[in-house]
Amino acid sequence: MVTTENKTPKEVQKEQVVDVVDVNVEKEKKKKKPIRQSVGAIVIDPETNKILMLSSRKSEGAYRLPRGDCDENESHEDAVKRVLLEEAGVEVDDVSKRVGTYTEANKKGKIVGHHWFFQVTSTKLLDSWPALDRKRVWFTIEEAVAASADRHISRLALNSCSSLQ
Repeated sequence: MVTTENKTPKEVQKEQVVDVVDVNVEKEKKKKKPIRQSVGAIVIDPETNKILMLSSRKSEGAYRLPRGDCDENESHEDAVKRVLLEEAGVEVDDVSKRVGTYTEANKKGKIVGHHWFFQVTSTKLLDSWPALDRKRVWFTIEEAVAASADRHISRLALNSCSSLQ
């Protein structure tokens, strides 16, 4: 325990100011958490009108739309191309159709994320890719919506996809 008995009032006041500054610096560090920027893709097979989904890394037996975070200074279109290549082994030339942009908020209403979803139809499936541990499965629109029941933003994007209506 630090005592103030042998200190001048100015020394005690300086210590208190330093303590207050330290507390404020810690609060600032916590406040400046960046808003998440992510992209997702609805990959549609033009012949069957089915949607590509990937096995979940977190929930066994669950399937998810390909999604990932944007790198700093990366366009949303470039990010979705990268995410599809890395996560799903899908090579894409053109990402021109944005399905929607969705904002995510926490329980207090603070915005914590922006998610851009794109529809992709012209693709090339690769035999090998970085996330080879993820299984690719083609779902009907109804199956994809059902598989996304616990993923509000994915479900919204699926329901907004004009090619599937």
